[in-house]
Amino acid sequence: MTIKKQTGKTIFGNKILKNLLIIIGCGILLILLALLFLGVYTRHGQNVAVPVLEGLQVNEANTILHAQGLKAEVVDSIYRRDAVPGAILDQTPKAGNKVKEGRSIYITIYSRTPQQVSVPGLVDYSTRQASALLNSLGFTQLSTEEIPAEYAGLVVAVKYRGRTLTPDEKVPAGSPLTLVVTSGVLADSLNVDDEYIVAPGTPDTNNPLPQKGAIDDSFF
Repeated sequence: MTIKKQTGKTIFGNKILKNLLIIIGCGILLILLALLFLGVYTRHGQNVAVPVLEGLQVNEANTILHAQGLKAEVVDSIYRRDAVPGAILDQTPKAGNKVKEGRSIYITIYSRTPQQVSVPGLVDYSTRQASALLNSLGFTQLSTEEIPAEYAGLVVAVKYRGRTLTPDEKVPAGSPLTLVVTSGVLADSLNVDDEYIVAPGTPDTNNPLPQKGAIDDSFF
């Protein structure tokens, strides 16, 4: 009986030891696989220098980047009248930095069309207030057109290319605008330039009347 008990304990102990060895082996195998996967995923040691892209067109930049295992991604655009449309003005990461293959290079380009900006309603604003607000929105080319009215310096309308804009209508950013403002001088509806009043009994020196007994020579 004693021999059987010792044999059973030995077998039971060997099973536990085997299980522990199997667990340890599986753990080591998982660690090795994880390290291998990370090495492949991060492409350890395979760094690529970012080329200079500023000034190039997007298709030219893509050709250069694809040859090095990189790709371009446009993230923003800015409009400038004197710039070449579609040209790259900024890049991230900068040229010369080391990156992994397959990395995206984020670029900013010059837009081909200007950004559309809403022009707010400015009726009854003072000329100074309206000009300051438009300048803050990027409209710096402002001109004024005066119309006669009772009060001076109030905005009546905003024009773009001769057309009156509605409130919050969008126009190209930086476009020249015309402010229609009041001049404070009312127009004479009768178109009388020199109006004067002659009191009763006062002779009119501008249009003298013929005196009594005077003979008009033109009659003869």
